[in-house]
Amino acid sequence: MPPRGRATISTMTKAGIKQLLKFGVSLLLLFFTLRLIDWRGSLELAGRANLGLMAVAVGLLLTERILSTSKWLLLLRAKGSPITFWRLLVINYIGGFWGLVLPSSVSADIVRGYYLSKSTANVSLAVTSMVIDRLMGALSLVLLGCVSAWMVGDTFGLANARLIAAAVAVVCTLGIALLFHNKFIHWVDRRIIKRVADRKIIHQVRRWIVSCLQYRQYPQTLVASFLLTGFVQILRILVFYAVAVGFGIHVPVTYYFIFVPLMMLLIILPISINGIGVREGSFVAFFALVGVPSSQAFIVSFVVSVLTTLMTAFGGVVYMFDKNAIKPMT
Repeated sequence: MPPRGRATISTMTKAGIKQLLKFGVSLLLLFFTLRLIDWRGSLELAGRANLGLMAVAVGLLLTERILSTSKWLLLLRAKGSPITFWRLLVINYIGGFWGLVLPSSVSADIVRGYYLSKSTANVSLAVTSMVIDRLMGALSLVLLGCVSAWMVGDTFGLANARLIAAAVAVVCTLGIALLFHNKFIHWVDRRIIKRVADRKIIHQVRRWIVSCLQYRQYPQTLVASFLLTGFVQILRILVFYAVAVGFGIHVPVTYYFIFVPLMMLLIILPISINGIGVREGSFVAFFALVGVPSSQAFIVSFVVSVLTTLMTAFGGVVYMFDKNAIKPMT
């Protein structure tokens, strides 16, 4: 077998093992979480759901998707892309659907990038706009998590929580500042990228990095994108709150702004399948600190997961009936 073929098989094997390990972690976390659950209490609670507040949660999820598309559109329009909001919303839904179907955690972005490149005929713009969009999302989530950790302090026995939160916030701020420092960028390009520039893929990556850095020319767009990302994170927190109140669970909304960002940070760790197990276990553990029974916390997390999955799965319907998403723009 040619070396390239053996390398491909080896890569696929490693990817498969990695997915199996993630699947195992998800099952293990779910197993330990479910052992804590009073199923009779959970079922009784589910039967008392306020459908009006569940509809509010769905409305918040829809608004979150619209804002997510809007902030992505800002980044594309900054570089002159003529793509419309509705076309981008369709691409967003289709990518989300395939993210549910395909095993990799980056599947949704790969599909979104593919359809966007078909619509704009610009692969570089598709890739770099998503990279900046993800960077904004990660930065806003980390900073929100730092604020949450600062608010918690040592209330629940978390030693040095505020010191750690402040250190992380400072590191993130310095990291962003370095991206706007031309001497640092040139140093990275000279000392790291150019040394491996003989590989073809490095040339393409280098072009994408340059394209990403061009967004420094649009500070107003970056600020607007960051603010919209913050609103998106707030809406995601309010979804949990609406569902909880819909089940008659009355915990001050402040705790949701403390715990949910921390839970989201745990979910993005590449240790499980789409955050399954991590989401449920962390939600139960965090809200146990403020006296919420495990059966109640689990049903809230579970219902939010179901609603989010159903909203995302709607992209499958869009994919079947709207073929305009894959046609090049004229």
